[in-house]
Amino acid sequence: MNISFFVRRDFQTIGAYEHVIAIKDHLIEHTALVVQDDEHHYLGILTPLDVLQRPRNLVIDCLAEKPSITMPCSVDEALQIMQAEQEEVLSVYQGEQFEGLVFRNDLLEFVRTKRRELEQEVTEYIGEIKSMHVQLEQSRQVLQAIFDSTQSYIFLVDPQFRIIFFNKKAQEGSQSMHGRELKLGDSILAYTESGNDEMALLTFHENYNKAVGTKQTVVSEREIYYPSMMSSWIRSEYTPVYDNGVLIGVALRIVDITERKRHEIQIEMQTEILQQISWMQSHQTRQPVATILGLLNILEKSSLSDDNRKIVAMLEDTALKLDDVIRDTVIRANSI
Repeated sequence: MNISFFVRRDFQTIGAYEHVIAIKDHLIEHTALVVQDDEHHYLGILTPLDVLQRPRNLVIDCLAEKPSITMPCSVDEALQIMQAEQEEVLSVYQGEQFEGLVFRNDLLEFVRTKRRELEQEVTEYIGEIKSMHVQLEQSRQVLQAIFDSTQSYIFLVDPQFRIIFFNKKAQEGSQSMHGRELKLGDSILAYTESGNDEMALLTFHENYNKAVGTKQTVVSEREIYYPSMMSSWIRSEYTPVYDNGVLIGVALRIVDITERKRHEIQIEMQTEILQQISWMQSHQTRQPVATILGLLNILEKSSLSDDNRKIVAMLEDTALKLDDVIRDTVIRANSI
């Protein structure tokens, strides 16, 4: 801060040739007096210390050379000069024009006041930070509880592939599959399915880079195998995470979809069986029926007895009904 706010321009003046005894009380009251010549030109500053160090009869003989400062000058600079020169008051100039006096006590009081204000601001700021920390910790605990409640394996991996977050399910999965605990800062590349699965590493790199490059979620599904265990299916979702446009990393969410996959495989097998049934009905079963119907059409019925004609009619009716059943079965199978 500039010292211009602390310059005293209502200073007391005395003549250079006044007797020291005459101005003693005046000097004690004002601490410092500005000494002027008969033409009111500034000659210097007289302080009680000057009288003690130079006990003379006249004011002019007691004066000692003192440092001065020129505006603009900061409070810190003025205090440094006072400290170095052991002075309590300094004369202040604006260019070559004498402006007034600045006292050390005034500057120190200002510094103490500013210090108290700063200490109060710091105390309030610390209180706000503590309050924010409590709120952030509560939010973190809530988010952690949410993530820990899901059955998905969740990781947050930074651009150097270091793990910077994981949930409870991911920790449990690491223990059961790898026999080791997840640690923040570890490379996720050390936690592939078999420890050296090149396909897993390649898939991870491709999906991670694709998610970052497209800034969109990348989804993949694949079957994994474990020693002495049945195979299982997982669905992996790679979602890029940004903070104010800066990439933090990629959120990796892994879900066990084994049951869903097995159900899908079962449906595919059932569909294939239905298609086979449809084909068999259309070709292998319907063909003999069509042959029977064709033979019945060319059969010379006039030479048959009445009983045989009835039997042939019943046979033809049954074959037509069987043909309708086959046709309906084929249509239903194809619609499924």
